[in-house]
Amino acid sequence: MDLDARHLGSSEVGSGEMGAMNERRAMSRAPLHLLWMLLFLLPAGALAQTTDPAAETAPGGEPAADVAPSAEAAPAAKTHSALSRELAEQGEAELQKSIRVFQQRYLLKAHRLEILLGGATSLNDPWVHHYSADAGLLFHLNEHWAIGASASKWFGSETTGFADVQTNYGLFPEKSEMQAGGFGEVHFAPVFGKFASFGLAVLQVDAYVLAGGGAVRTSRNTDIKPAGEFGGGVRIHTLRWLTLALELKDILFTEKFQAGDSLMQQVFVGAKIGLWIPPTVQYRYQR
Repeated sequence: MDLDARHLGSSEVGSGEMGAMNERRAMSRAPLHLLWMLLFLLPAGALAQTTDPAAETAPGGEPAADVAPSAEAAPAAKTHSALSRELAEQGEAELQKSIRVFQQRYLLKAHRLEILLGGATSLNDPWVHHYSADAGLLFHLNEHWAIGASASKWFGSETTGFADVQTNYGLFPEKSEMQAGGFGEVHFAPVFGKFASFGLAVLQVDAYVLAGGGAVRTSRNTDIKPAGEFGGGVRIHTLRWLTLALELKDILFTEKFQAGDSLMQQVFVGAKIGLWIPPTVQYRYQR
């Protein structure tokens, strides 16, 4: 009995120690089991997130219903539809303005009237320095040709050369002061271009030549003297209804002096502003 009791007691003691050892071993393996579970669950979650909603099936094996568009996508779709409808409703004129290959002329001249106002000063008369107040009308037949008329009122003053001759030599040179005149003119503008004005804007210009005939009156007598003119200039298109022209003009006429008739040549340089009627134009844009 004592032996059996001892054997039994030792057996109970051994069983208790084995249970404690197994419990400690299980607790030590628990973190490892948790790590393996996380490694298996993470790929499964990622796969579930990337699954196409359209490919999901409802319970029972039937395809799931289409996913409704989000609240943010609906306004974007409406905006795109409205923009497409607006572009479709635009007329041919608007499309021509928006789709162009060549830059258009800033100012069109054909069938428009130009009112000219300006002034000039003489360059070559040794005895009299002339200033003029000028006015004119031009009707532009097309982009190159124009016809019109101009009138000038001249104001003259003696030069220092005239005063020197009087003072130093006691002579009184014969002089001819221009007083007034008018001309019919033809303008031809073969050149059209543009340039950048100090980086502020791109200005369009055209160059022209002119010729005309008319009459002048001078201080020599009250006779009306036939005269001719020719010259050229550059017109700067500042606005669609306003231009600035720089012009060089040579006026020729015959004057009577005591020694006989003499061909007079007066060269003027000046500036004019042009006011255009009508002030705006409508035209088809070139492709």
